[in-house]
Amino acid sequence: MHCDVSSLELKAPLRLSYLKMQGAMRTVGLGCLLCLGAAACATTQSAPKAGPDRVQMEPVLVRAHADPLTGLSGYDAKQLLDVGNDEFDKEAYDRALTVYDKLLAEFPDSTHVPLALYNSGLCYERLEETEQAVLRFQRVIDMHPDAGTHRDALFRKAFLMGKLKRWTEVADTFWAARQLKNLNTMDELEARVGQGVGMFMQNDYPTAEFEFRSALNFYREKKKTEFLPAEYWVGQSRFYLGEIYAREMEGVALSAPSKAHDKWVDMMGKELEKKCELLLRAQNNFIRAIRVGHHGWATAAGFRIGALYERLYDDLIEVPVPPELTEDQKQAYREELQKRVGVLVTKAINVYEMSLEMAERVGQKNEWVDKTSESLERMKRLYLAQLD
Repeated sequence: MHCDVSSLELKAPLRLSYLKMQGAMRTVGLGCLLCLGAAACATTQSAPKAGPDRVQMEPVLVRAHADPLTGLSGYDAKQLLDVGNDEFDKEAYDRALTVYDKLLAEFPDSTHVPLALYNSGLCYERLEETEQAVLRFQRVIDMHPDAGTHRDALFRKAFLMGKLKRWTEVADTFWAARQLKNLNTMDELEARVGQGVGMFMQNDYPTAEFEFRSALNFYREKKKTEFLPAEYWVGQSRFYLGEIYAREMEGVALSAPSKAHDKWVDMMGKELEKKCELLLRAQNNFIRAIRVGHHGWATAAGFRIGALYERLYDDLIEVPVPPELTEDQKQAYREELQKRVGVLVTKAINVYEMSLEMAERVGQKNEWVDKTSESLERMKRLYLAQLD
C-alpha cells in the first residue's frame, strides 16, 4: 500500500498575519496642504521636505464628496489600511482587497504599502486564488526586503508553493528564508523542516533525511535554553523520516520463483530480511512521531505503521507459487504461507485499532483517521477469511 502523503505535507499552523500591526504613526491635518479647488476634484498633496522645524508626514487625499468605497471624504494610507483590516476581520475579503488595492494605487510611496501588499495576499489566500496570493507575497519579497512583513511573506509563499505542488520552489523559498538574519528559533525550525519536505516531495530522500535530522538536532540543542512549543515541526520531522524508510521498504521487490528453487529461496530470504529491517526502522520513527504528542501527526503515524504490515502482507501474498511444485504441493505452499503471513494481519489490526482509540480519545478527526478505519475493515475481512 503506497501512501500519498502530499495532502498533509505543509498544513502548518498559520503564521502571524500582521493585520493589526500599526507601522508608522498616522498624522493628519496640521502640516498638510489641502487642495480644495472650485471643481472639488480629488487631489493628493505630498508633505514639504523635512527640515529642522518640519515633520515628515504621509500625504492626505481630500474629496469634495465622500468616497463611495470607504465613506470617507478625506483619508491617508493609514486610514485605508484600517478600513481594509476591518473588512478582513469581518471576512469580507473581496471588499478588503479592493480597499488595499486603493491604498496601493493612490499612495504607492507610503510606508504602509508592504503591509497592504501582504494583507492583500492573505485575502487572495482566503479566496483560494493561490496564484494571485503568491504574486502579492512575491512583491513584498522583491520590493520590500526591510519591511516587517518580508519574513512572513517568504513563509506564506513557501506554504502556497506546497499547495501548488511546486516542490522545487518550496525548497528554494525555505532556503531563502533561512538566510535571513532576523529568524527566531521557531522560524528556523519551520524553515529547516519545510525545506526537508520540499526535498522529500522531489524524491531526494538523502537530502530530505539530512534536513530532517538536522532540524531535530537543532531543536534538541535549542530546547536546552528555550521553551519551544514545536510539537508540530518535531512530529512532522519524525513522520517524514519514517516515511523515507517506508518508501524504501515498499521499493524492495520480492523475487518471483524460478526453477532454480534453492537460489530463489536464498534471494527471497535476503530481500524479505531487507524489507523487514526497513519496516522496523520506519516503525521506530513513526512511534517516535506519536510520542511527540501532536495529534495530527500521531494519527498519520499510527495509520502508516498499520499500512506497513498491510503492505508486507500484500507483497508476500502476491509472490507466485514455485512453478515446479505439484498441485498438492502448491496447495500446501499456499496454506503454509497463509499461516505465516496471518500474523501480519493481526499486527495491522492491532495497530489500526490502537490508532483509532487514540484519535477518539483526543477528539481527532482527519483524513488519516478515515484511512485507518477503511484499512481496519479490510484487514478484518482478511482475518475472517483466514478462519473459514
